[in-house]
Amino acid sequence: MKFPKSKKEITQAILNAIPEGAVPPNMPLGDVIFKMWLTGRGGQGLRLSDEGLNLFNLAKLEYYDFPLGLEKKGKRKIIAPEAFISDIIKKIDCPYYLGVHKVRGKKGEPFIRVYDHKTAMMITFQGTLKEYLDTKPKK
Repeated sequence: MKFPKSKKEITQAILNAIPEGAVPPNMPLGDVIFKMWLTGRGGQGLRLSDEGLNLFNLAKLEYYDFPLGLEKKGKRKIIAPEAFISDIIKKIDCPYYLGVHKVRGKKGEPFIRVYDHKTAMMITFQGTLKEYLDTKPKK
């Protein structure tokens, strides 16, 4: 799916793609936007909330998961995760979800799920999410 640029347009496209009744029919679009995006109606970034992730799953959209790279692997450990998350908000310009893959008996593995094949291709091309973010100018 090629996503429009605004949360309102993306939300409407998702509502058009999901089965009827998944969202109460009389719920105002503004309320759906507020529940769907972690950054609310306005705000920066296209980070999905858990409810937004559920709606994207109902729409059966293609996605790509990448490790966040927060775990220690040699010299590549991310020192300031807050600044890293801020970079994600400013530099990922497609809908995305930050989560943790649960691994039984182990610490979970943080990941980012992106819903744009071009962004996924560029992350893969750069090698890691951090390297991709380092090469991309802020909006």
